[in-house]
Amino acid sequence: MNTFFPMTQVLNAALNAQHPHRPVRELNQVTWGRNPQADVLEGEKEFRILMELPGVQPGDLDISLENQTLSVKANRETEVPEGFEVVRHERAAKAEFHRTFNLGNGVEADGIEAAFDNGVLTLTLPKSQQSLPRKIEVK
Repeated sequence: MNTFFPMTQVLNAALNAQHPHRPVRELNQVTWGRNPQADVLEGEKEFRILMELPGVQPGDLDISLENQTLSVKANRETEVPEGFEVVRHERAAKAEFHRTFNLGNGVEADGIEAAFDNGVLTLTLPKSQQSLPRKIEVK
């Protein structure tokens, strides 16, 4: 039995009182939405986005592009090993990650590539030919 169960009931009641139109589930079942941290880098011919997605598996990633908006979604679910009980829970059992980037017209959409290694998603976005610097010859 979870020794924090009475406190869980109190917290659930308090949260439900604050948001009666959107009642929360049991605290140990709440899904947390997160904006993953990301670095955006610019090179001469491409942009790169490096995004931390701890505990996410490559098959749990959903990356899409619509109307010049790049969207990254991922889900992570952790399970308690058999024979164990959670006595302190600081990490969400379920987490949803979501982040969007407005690309504008400076990216060649067909050339976007994604790689995932050790919990870090790397998106490579080649610059469009129109956005690359070029030398203009004087006639």
